[in-house]
Amino acid sequence: MSTPLTTADLMQQLEQAMVQAAQPHHAGRTLVTVDVHLSCMRPAHGPLVASAQVVGGGKTLRFCEAQLHDSAGAVVAQALGTLRAV
Repeated sequence: MSTPLTTADLMQQLEQAMVQAAQPHHAGRTLVTVDVHLSCMRPAHGPLVASAQVVGGGKTLRFCEAQLHDSAGAVVAQALGTLRAV
């Protein structure tokens, strides 16, 4: 079996998914991460698929959640994040 991905690898994928989900609400502005809470459910191996959705926010802040799924469809990690448009 391959070496599990690191927490930093998981965080990067989840954060990128949240930025992509929030970007349409803030066209032409840069999004910066204010806060992220990461939960790792199991070791992550192989190709992963990230999904994210905006769950709230206002003019400059967006609250997002994201999940990483393995090839069997199981959630290996999830994150809740707050992003600010600057």
